[in-house]
Amino acid sequence: MSEALTLARFAELAEAYGGDLTRWPADVRDAAQRMALEPEASAVLAEASALDAQLDLWTVPAPSPRLRQAVAGSWQAPLGRRVRLWWSALGLGAALAGAGAGLALASLGGVALPSASSSFEATAFGDFSPGEG
Repeated sequence: MSEALTLARFAELAEAYGGDLTRWPADVRDAAQRMALEPEASAVLAEASALDAQLDLWTVPAPSPRLRQAVAGSWQAPLGRRVRLWWSALGLGAALAGAGAGLALASLGGVALPSASSSFEATAFGDFSPGEG
């Protein structure tokens, strides 16, 4: 580290990484170990270690079976409604896409469909009869 480790920075690091210096960033660890020998820094480290110990004791109780059943049952009921909503949205989207395609074709003058009396050689690129070379 290019700058010297100040007590304020030491306190910030202790708050962020705790009282165990092995969890601190490698680039400040050596300076922190030297600074930890000073009484002020040692007090900061002791306070961070005490907080670490308190946090290590804290546990989250397991959810009760009633809560688990309530959570598991809550997602099943609205699922059918959500599926119907998605299908409705898909149908609406398909209808709008079809309407948009129809409007686009109409604005381009439409597309001429071949009549029943047209020959089999008629394509969109022209009439290709076998006699043409």
